[in-house]
Amino acid sequence: MTTPNVYLLFFPKQLHFLDSTAPVRGFVGGQGSGKTTVGTWDLLKRVKADRHYAVIAPTYPMLRDATFVTFRQVAEKTGRWIRWNRTEFKVDVYCEGGGQAEILFRSGDNPDSLRGPNLSGIWLDEASLLAHEAFQIASARLREAGEAGWLSATFTPKGLGHWTFDVFGREQSGTDLFQART
Repeated sequence: MTTPNVYLLFFPKQLHFLDSTAPVRGFVGGQGSGKTTVGTWDLLKRVKADRHYAVIAPTYPMLRDATFVTFRQVAEKTGRWIRWNRTEFKVDVYCEGGGQAEILFRSGDNPDSLRGPNLSGIWLDEASLLAHEAFQIASARLREAGEAGWLSATFTPKGLGHWTFDVFGREQSGTDLFQART
């Protein structure tokens, strides 16, 4: 794979998120803070050859009309895009170190539909609009090749009583949260 000379511009908070090595990471911000773009690049830079990943958004229309559109733009611009299987809603991408990975795109509106695949990583876009059960079921998939996978979430804050605060907002080992302004 030849990577084109493309530059993506990120704000300092986005760069801190991208540089984090925590297995569970959240990027929280208001509208226009670049959540979906930074989530896309985070996923693309972390994929490994011959592994499987998932992108999960709260509803199919959000997945199709927002998350997937941004993902495709960034993946094509950076030369990572290989092919899209529209029927199965999955994309093959080039990995940074060579080889290819498969990314499944799924809706979280029926959490039980997330059961099944073993994954190496998951990106939850608009995670605060997902049910806590969707997060729990999805994160249980992080077990491909007998290894614990990673999870990244991008979302708008929903307050101290929301499950995203319990997962990302409380200091816990292996979890990082990055906050951006609108």
